[in-house]
Amino acid sequence: MTDLPLPGLSVPGRLGVTARFDGELTLDLAPYDATLHHGVVRASVVSYVVDAAAGINADHDPEMWTLTSDLSVRMRPITAPAPISGRCRILRRGRRSATGMVELVSADGEPFATGVAGFAYVPRREGDGPKPGMTAEQAPAMLSGLPPLDAPLREAAGIEVLDAAEGVVQLRVTPELRNPAGTLQGAMVALIAESAAEDLVGTRFESPVVVVDLDVRYLAQAQVGPVRSRSRLLGDDPGAPVEVQLIDTSNDRLTTLVYARAVAVP
Repeated sequence: MTDLPLPGLSVPGRLGVTARFDGELTLDLAPYDATLHHGVVRASVVSYVVDAAAGINADHDPEMWTLTSDLSVRMRPITAPAPISGRCRILRRGRRSATGMVELVSADGEPFATGVAGFAYVPRREGDGPKPGMTAEQAPAMLSGLPPLDAPLREAAGIEVLDAAEGVVQLRVTPELRNPAGTLQGAMVALIAESAAEDLVGTRFESPVVVVDLDVRYLAQAQVGPVRSRSRLLGDDPGAPVEVQLIDTSNDRLTTLVYARAVAVP
C-alpha cells in the first residue's frame, strides 16, 4: 500500500493510530486534543483509519501497486470515545481492484463510524522504486512509537485559509505530508476538503460545525502544490452537501473531488 506515512515525524503518522494482530488486524485510534474539532474526532482522521485498515488488507501482491481510488466515511457527531477500534472486511477482491469496509466502534462495542475504500491494482513498471509494504502481522510494530502532534491538526499540517465564506483553503505539499510515493498523503487530502467544508458552512451560517460525511474521489496525484480548494454549497441550509474540488495550483489540475456534509456541534 503506497499511502502509508513515511517513517519519522510525518503528520499523518502522528494521529494516534496503533495496531494489534490476533489473527486479524485491528487498528486502534486514541483521540486527543490535536485530532479533535469541538470535541469530535475529525472525519479526515477517521478516513486515515479506514484507508489504512482496508489498504493493508487489500495489498497482497508485491508486483502490484495498491492505490486508493475512492473513500467514504460516515460518522456520528458525538464526543470522541476512547479508544476507537476498526477492523476491515474485504467486500470484493478482483484482478484489477478491491473494496474494503471498516467498522469503527467504541470500547464497549457501540458503533461510531463506518467507511468504505476502493483500491486499484496497478502493475509495477521497470524503473519503479521499491514498493513500500506492510503486512497485517507487521502493522503493530510499524504503527507505533511516534509522538503525538503538539498543535491542532489543521495547524500542524499547515492549512491556510484564503476565503472562509467560500470554502477556499490551501495546503503546501511538504515532506511531512507526503506518502512514500512522493505525493500528498490521502488523509491530508481529506483534511483539505474537511477544512474547506467546515469553514464554508460555519462562516455562512455563523455556527460551529463538524464534518461527519466525506466522499472522496482521488483523481490524480498532488506532487507539487500548493493544493487549493474550490467549494460550493449544494443547497440553502447548513445540512446541505458541499462539493469540494481540489486543484494542484502548480499545473491547475483537478486532483480530487469530494462531497462533504457538516452538522452543527451538538
